[in-house]
Amino acid sequence: FAWGGFEHTFAVKSSGSLWAWGSNSAFQLGDGTNTQRSTPVQLNSVSVISALCAGSNTTFKVRSDGSLWAWGNNSFSQLGDGTNISRSSPTRIGTSDNWTTVSTGSTHSLALRSDGTLWAWGLNAFGELGDGTTNNKTSPVQVGTDNKWIAVCAASRHSLGSIVTGK
Repeated sequence: FAWGGFEHTFAVKSSGSLWAWGSNSAFQLGDGTNTQRSTPVQLNSVSVISALCAGSNTTFKVRSDGSLWAWGNNSFSQLGDGTNISRSSPTRIGTSDNWTTVSTGSTHSLALRSDGTLWAWGLNAFGELGDGTTNNKTSPVQVGTDNKWIAVCAASRHSLGSIVTGK
């Protein structure tokens, strides 16, 4: 498997180890530094990762225990840790253990929980969080009350999602 961000890339070897390379100016590789890597550097095993998303200058992972982790640029609170402090290594987001997937755009992020609810945080200048406001959010907030979300995608200044209908 491989994931590409704006200027950084992640890949998994057949052994299950996670590797990263590329720009690291915003700590998006998560190796504890901001050193650019022109060759892959090993991060950890992916056996504990169930989802990964490499965005513009941020990266997220959902661990197999359902916890959400983020690192990289946090200028607009797009990491969701309640601050706007960039992180050079994975930082746990909240205490929930029921995250299933995550998507990050340039300045905002979206995630789904196992109960089918949609959560959003970060810059909201264009209403990209979908909560009916243009207020920024520093940590995940539930979007609406629907619990039938099955997919989300955070883009540059907008978001997309799918819900189950019928039945």
